[in-house]
Amino acid sequence: MLRTFRVELSKSFRQRLLLAGLAAIAALIVLFAWGLWRHPFPLRPPGTGGGEFVMGGKSNTAPMLAYLLLRVPVATTLLLPMLLAVFAGGLLAGERQTGTLRVLLVRPVTRPGLLAAKLLTAWVYALALTAFLGAFSLLVGYLLFGPGDLVPLPEGEGLVIFPHLQALGRLAIGYALAAGALTAVASLGLFFSSLCDNPLTAAGLTIAFLFISGALQVLRDILPHFESWKPYLLTTYLGVGTHAFARAIPWGEVGTAFCYLGGYTVLAAVLAGVVFWRRDVLC
Repeated sequence: MLRTFRVELSKSFRQRLLLAGLAAIAALIVLFAWGLWRHPFPLRPPGTGGGEFVMGGKSNTAPMLAYLLLRVPVATTLLLPMLLAVFAGGLLAGERQTGTLRVLLVRPVTRPGLLAAKLLTAWVYALALTAFLGAFSLLVGYLLFGPGDLVPLPEGEGLVIFPHLQALGRLAIGYALAAGALTAVASLGLFFSSLCDNPLTAAGLTIAFLFISGALQVLRDILPHFESWKPYLLTTYLGVGTHAFARAIPWGEVGTAFCYLGGYTVLAAVLAGVVFWRRDVLC
């Protein structure tokens, strides 16, 4: 299985899709950094009434840019899940469409081994995208703003200041949590890929699932009936990385989030295995 995983990893990471995804992330970071440079992030902690707040130092720093890209849902709950949906959607459906899936199964590799290799590849892809988001945002931040403290504004906690080195540690934790959450999206994409013969259809179904989940999150603010659905929506937990910037990290909430994310991951992987096994036998 390890050999199959290495082959799948090498094959997937040679695709232009990876470069396109990294380019999209880089473009988002540059645009975000430019906007932050033109309009510095205001430091208005709770209790100031939105009035003038003066403190020494600077608000725009490299850790602040990386933090905001993790905090604002554009990257971790929109762009990265969409890129993952496109990638994972082609892992099986793309092979089936091009006719290479039969060739893969002719080799001395078990079907569960091939599926496990595909799943691990999708997880590594999620990790790679998240790591690039964090690393490149820090690089751009250091070039544009330089090093400095991180001043996140968690709700209800007042002013929190992390010195530079501690801020980097919190960022590492935050991005690691975000990458873990995205593995659930990768597993979901692989499941839809096992159902479809066209990778675009599989990607579309994955994105549609995420869109419906996000729409129900918005509707719960309008219709109280949907409030009880919140714990079961995948998009509820895609922002779990922001917990890393609380004064004291709420590991209990993080553990609860990953229990639900793990449920999505396991269920999607099991269903993908069942579908992949039967479609291979019947075709």
